[in-house]
Amino acid sequence: MQRSYRSPDASPSLLERYGRAGLVGLLGTVLISLAASLPGAPFALKVPGAWFFGVPAPTQGGIAHASGFLLLCDLIIGFTGILLLCRSWLSIYRGVTRDREKRTGRLALILAIWSVPLLIAPPMFSNDIYDYAAQGELVSHHINPYVYGPGVLGASPFSTLAHGFWINTPSPYGPLFNGLDGGIVQLTGHRVLISIVVLRLLAVLGVALIAIFLPLLARSYGQDPSVAFSLGVLNPLVLLFLIASGHNDALMVGLLVTGLYTARRGHCAWGIVLCALAGAIKAPGLIGVFAIGWTWGGADSSWRRCFNLAKAAVIAAVTFEALSTFFGLGWGWVRTLGASNTVTTWITPTDLIGKAIPALSGVAHVTGLIAAVAISLWQLKRLPVIGLPRAMGLILLAIVLLGPIVQPWYLMWGIPILAITAGARTSSAIIYLSVSVSLLGVVGLGDLTNAIGSLGPLYQLLFALTMAALLLVPIRRTSGDNRSTILNSKDRRGPSPAGRMLRA
Repeated sequence: MQRSYRSPDASPSLLERYGRAGLVGLLGTVLISLAASLPGAPFALKVPGAWFFGVPAPTQGGIAHASGFLLLCDLIIGFTGILLLCRSWLSIYRGVTRDREKRTGRLALILAIWSVPLLIAPPMFSNDIYDYAAQGELVSHHINPYVYGPGVLGASPFSTLAHGFWINTPSPYGPLFNGLDGGIVQLTGHRVLISIVVLRLLAVLGVALIAIFLPLLARSYGQDPSVAFSLGVLNPLVLLFLIASGHNDALMVGLLVTGLYTARRGHCAWGIVLCALAGAIKAPGLIGVFAIGWTWGGADSSWRRCFNLAKAAVIAAVTFEALSTFFGLGWGWVRTLGASNTVTTWITPTDLIGKAIPALSGVAHVTGLIAAVAISLWQLKRLPVIGLPRAMGLILLAIVLLGPIVQPWYLMWGIPILAITAGARTSSAIIYLSVSVSLLGVVGLGDLTNAIGSLGPLYQLLFALTMAALLLVPIRRTSGDNRSTILNSKDRRGPSPAGRMLRA
């Protein structure tokens, strides 16, 4: 029997390039989904009716909590999956930066494969999607979500699943999202679980927009689209907090990137409309309106720049007015923008300062906002030198990290755009930030500490040993030049950001 040989110059297949790392990442998302689906797991809401499986029966009241050996299994399975996902992502990113032939479509296929198990499992790491559904139920009954919270629905499956803080809090989201939200609930016949599935698919649509237009935007700036995709789209934060959680930030960022690319192609007015649509999902999307107005036509004078900013503001205002009129929601979102600022998270730097030194709590928040404004102005001044993607990415991350509230998914406002022109230092920073938040942001620090503390000394030791073993065991891959490498070993060209991360 004759054997066929591939020419040395032939393009390696997807399996040959990233097969091992891709399979490890798939195993990671399967384990994450399994952990979230187990009864009483801390990664997903465990109340009757919260998902199709893995939740208490309708006859059982309250929230189910795991303990003892079952909790140990939940934590090990969940964090094993997250570690495997992060390590496989680092392996693929390193391969992309080294490979001579790069095809973004292959990376998009890996993203799609990794996403499937997460979409089968219940929404995890956040209960926000249940709040979205409850706010959609309000809109479907023509109740203004900018005046009332879901609590006015009374005894309803939607209000039962809504998170405690948001039950009596008006929606902070723009008219486009609330309009779509109400339409989805209406379309699904007010069935809560079907509404949640469709809302999750809306987030997937947002990720798809990022996956399509971020590489195109990178190419328009003369940057490697595959590197931008691997760093900014295949990122674990996208999988864990945009796809698995179903956050509407995905659609906001998708429209934002689409708008920036449209403006880059010379259609600035349409780019502003798309960025205004992003802002009509969540307010940070409006930064795209400002960015396009600031750079419209290569503004070379203060007068021209002011004129272009005024035009951008008018286009955005007309877009908002059209949306508000079409959905009948008005401009109430303006007064509810700060609703989420009263929430606190352990990864918010200004909150950490306030908790460490209570007397500085208010000062820390004000100082953070002032610092964010100063950094933003400095990036605008440097924009002609560093370029729009880098300036805008740094501005968005400064607003997130120095703002009054930091949620893990907020980091994805700036990371994809910053990934377009990321050098070695910026890539390392994105990797460190993404991996650390992926591991520590999936469960609140207090909840995680309490969960591990309740295990007892023996189970705590088993958990620690398992995590240490996963960090030390190497993952191999086959690179584009057919050399098998170990991620935490040196090569002739020195360590990559991924290698330095794993050796740290």
